[in-house]
Amino acid sequence: MEQPLKERKFELFKSKDFMLLLLGQLASNIANAVNNAAVAWYIMSTIGESNSGKYIAILGACNIIPSIIFGPIAGVFVDRFDRKKIIYGTDFARGVLFLVLALLTYNDFYPMLSLFIITTIGALLGSLFNPAIDASIPNVVEERHLTQANSFNGISRQLTWVIGAAISGFLYYHIGIVGVFIFNGICFIISAISEMFINLPERETKLEISIKEFSKSFWCDFKSGMVFIFEKKSIQILLGFSLFLNFIFSPLFTIILPKVVKFTLGMTAKEYGIMEAIFPIGSIVGMVIISLMNKNKDWYKIVMYSLVIQSVLVMLYGIPILPNVYERLNNEIIFIIFCIIGLLLTIFNALVNVPIYTAFQKLVPDEYRGRFFGVLGTATQGIVPVGLAVMGIVSDKFSSSIIFIFSGIVCTIMSLIMLRVPEIKEIKY
Repeated sequence: MEQPLKERKFELFKSKDFMLLLLGQLASNIANAVNNAAVAWYIMSTIGESNSGKYIAILGACNIIPSIIFGPIAGVFVDRFDRKKIIYGTDFARGVLFLVLALLTYNDFYPMLSLFIITTIGALLGSLFNPAIDASIPNVVEERHLTQANSFNGISRQLTWVIGAAISGFLYYHIGIVGVFIFNGICFIISAISEMFINLPERETKLEISIKEFSKSFWCDFKSGMVFIFEKKSIQILLGFSLFLNFIFSPLFTIILPKVVKFTLGMTAKEYGIMEAIFPIGSIVGMVIISLMNKNKDWYKIVMYSLVIQSVLVMLYGIPILPNVYERLNNEIIFIIFCIIGLLLTIFNALVNVPIYTAFQKLVPDEYRGRFFGVLGTATQGIVPVGLAVMGIVSDKFSSSIIFIFSGIVCTIMSLIMLRVPEIKEIKY
């Protein structure tokens, strides 16, 4: 007899390993959320308006460049070695790094340089952690629960982002940036402890082979992974489009939006934290919508039209801060408008991300999954440093309103073009 729908929905939560994975990410994602908001404000407060865009761009590059260089290679490690040890080991190491950064900052030991260096090392560890997590989810849940697991995993990430963004301003003002770093270090270590108890399939590491043999087999694995990925034309096109979107979107919300809040609207870390918290709330709403949808929906149309809508919403960010419009509105109204746009933007963003990730997890065999997600992370993040460098310079020379409007128009045009690419319809959700 078939289980009632309500029982099937709650069956996933009976999986101890999946729940431990969620709890581990709960702690580490709170640390990431607090860090992103607090550090951006710390840089703007320390450096000032004239050069803050460049310094935030440098920090963003420190977060992204390691995953570009090491991402595909990291995927080979994820496929060859014990994913469980990679997951908890990288979280523990990042916890220690944050505690070291707190000590260096407290002693005023080249605080900006220390921040950049440790951020780079943490990003290297993250390039191992992320594909290990994405590759492991299908190992701890049944395939029939995979879409639901990805939705709940995404909801968990976004909830922690809400919590982290909401408390980042409070922590920054009451315990300072050193206290924030200590808080983050403790969160990562708690995450590592939780992840140590996850049961994942053991993998043969073959450590007894010689260095020469290992190097040869390593690069053979790397090559076979690349061949598998780039035989899929639809995946190639989708990766190329993701490169373009990340070139535009990431710098907008890493550099432009914080500068608008602080310098155009003259608001504080509290308002910025609220605006940051709106983003994950929208993502949660979008993921709840996905979990309630019929699995036989036409996901191709949902994903592609969501891309168009979110591009239009980016353009709308620039309208309230146009000189002729801005003088007719007060900052509180603009703040509310930004929050509404952010909520809608992230709802449609969730309607893009979850189905695509689920499709990839189903299409890619387990033996290739680590390499695939390593390359996927590199491809989607790889163009971001270029975007950050360009946007860091552009943001100091052009108005934020023009940047938002122009970016939204270009993304809308590209999304409309993607609607006409037949290969994208090959991806099943």
